[in-house]
Amino acid sequence: MCGPVRGICSRREVKHSVTSKILLFLVICLLFIAAYYAYANYAAGLYYLAGRYDRMMNPYGVDPEAPVPTDADVDLHRSMFVVDLHADTLKWERDLLERSAFGHADVPRLREGNVSLQGFTIVTKSPLRMPWRDSVSARSPDTNTLLSLMQGRPMFSLRDRAFHQIERFKEAVRRSREGGGTELRLIRDVEDLGQLVEDRRAGRDVIGGILGIEGGHWIGGTAADHESVRADIRELFDAGVRMFAPTHRFDNALSGSSEGYARYGLTAHGRTALEEAERLGITVDLAHISNDGLRDAGEQLDNPFIVSHTGVRANCEEPCRPDRNLSDEDIHVVLENGGVIGVGYWPQAVGPSVWRIADAMAHIMRLAEERGVDDPGRHVALGSDYDGSVTPLIEVSHLDVLTATMRQRPDPFTDSQIRDIGGRNACRIFATNLPGGNAETSEQLCTRLNVSSPHK
Repeated sequence: MCGPVRGICSRREVKHSVTSKILLFLVICLLFIAAYYAYANYAAGLYYLAGRYDRMMNPYGVDPEAPVPTDADVDLHRSMFVVDLHADTLKWERDLLERSAFGHADVPRLREGNVSLQGFTIVTKSPLRMPWRDSVSARSPDTNTLLSLMQGRPMFSLRDRAFHQIERFKEAVRRSREGGGTELRLIRDVEDLGQLVEDRRAGRDVIGGILGIEGGHWIGGTAADHESVRADIRELFDAGVRMFAPTHRFDNALSGSSEGYARYGLTAHGRTALEEAERLGITVDLAHISNDGLRDAGEQLDNPFIVSHTGVRANCEEPCRPDRNLSDEDIHVVLENGGVIGVGYWPQAVGPSVWRIADAMAHIMRLAEERGVDDPGRHVALGSDYDGSVTPLIEVSHLDVLTATMRQRPDPFTDSQIRDIGGRNACRIFATNLPGGNAETSEQLCTRLNVSSPHK
């Protein structure tokens, strides 16, 4: 009420009222602007810390004894359809299409390394392993929660963390088509794979990407039933995921982990998840799974599976970590299934030298030969674990060093074996398992796989 009579205000009173409201509005605006800039600076600070953490966790190692590729090594490497089964690049807030000054992989560097098909695996949860413990507990701190906060990504939902990374990849795919440079292409079925092979053979500047999940930590559990587990796997399939690893270091509702506290085998929900994945055309990845879980999966699965990134326990020289790697018994399970083992490049998987990478491969091949496998080199592949908080000994832009290592060792691999390991074996797995694929298609598509590298 203005003045002594309701509804009647003097001009002075009206002016005073309007001025007060304007001042109040301006104060609110100033507070909002101050809060915005404080938050922006806070968010920028966190983003900066995330970049520093990325630099710290993903350096390259140096091996002064690494071989220098000969012209013949380089020519062979450039003619190969190179497949790497595992990189965690989507975990980090780098532009996949731009060359980064740190970290391990991006499209420009993959192109220089002549990578034709890269497995981009999505991490939702990573433990901080305490030095006084020999296992990872369910209560172990999850470093991805803090990283998600620093990067402005979903913090509390593991599912949302996964789908955020899926969308980041798809957004990079869309931008690559518009940018006029190297095309990044999502591979969903065997027709996509066949087109990629044809395009790479023709020298077209394209790199394929297979999306994978490393640890289905939000799937299953006491509140879930088997149909909800199937629905979660179908949701991943519909989003374009074509590799699925039930565990990543933590034990979970699907299986125990090789580093977990309990290390049990597949649970009922884990069996359901792998059954649905196999039915849909998702390749099962048993990296990080417990020994019991690996045996359970080997008994259950009909299609060949992969262990996307690992080492072997035999001759595991420091700083190699035995509990992260495959025992001979584990390797026999993979061989019996007709699967493929992706050997990693980092010291905890293979030891302190690039020559150890080829030694791990040779060990798997010896076990296959002892089992009477006609072509023992068909069960080995590349599984770098680039951007996986490891220190790989070979840079992605210099992958011809790995080819040189296989050719120049005292007991060298044949060129055909190197082509198998470098990409044909992984191609066969995907051509068998992807929607529309089968064993006959895989042989037709992948056996005589040579390419014309777009990067000279």
